[in-house]
Amino acid sequence: METYLSFDEYTEMGGTITDESLFNSLAIDANGYIDWYTFNRLWNETEIPERVKICEYQLIKLLAVKANIITPDVSDTNGINANAQVMSQSNDGVSTEYSVLHADVMYDKAKQEIEDCIKRYLNGVMNSVGKKLLYRGLYPDE
Repeated sequence: METYLSFDEYTEMGGTITDESLFNSLAIDANGYIDWYTFNRLWNETEIPERVKICEYQLIKLLAVKANIITPDVSDTNGINANAQVMSQSNDGVSTEYSVLHADVMYDKAKQEIEDCIKRYLNGVMNSVGKKLLYRGLYPDE
């Protein structure tokens, strides 16, 4: 599947994901979000606007963070969930309690950040036939 941003473009923009298969997986997911919010107004485009590529770059970063939140890498945290927050702590008894965010709260926050990113970068952007990508109505030929 073609994505709006190639791996080479991603790395040129400063992307930190070095595994191309991981990048492809995240890019396909990012494309899905862009297509959803733009009503597929970028399909069959030969020239992808630069702001769409920037949006996909930012979405890939957000999706990588979201994936890490869902399955955090705890290899360097002595077995403590990296998303855990200290809820209470005592001193002499050396007791610490952690509070972990519920999955639904994390998903809602991630979804809001993704939506905000799309709105921020694609607001006012048009495809090659002059249709605004985020226009929520229908154009006559749609």
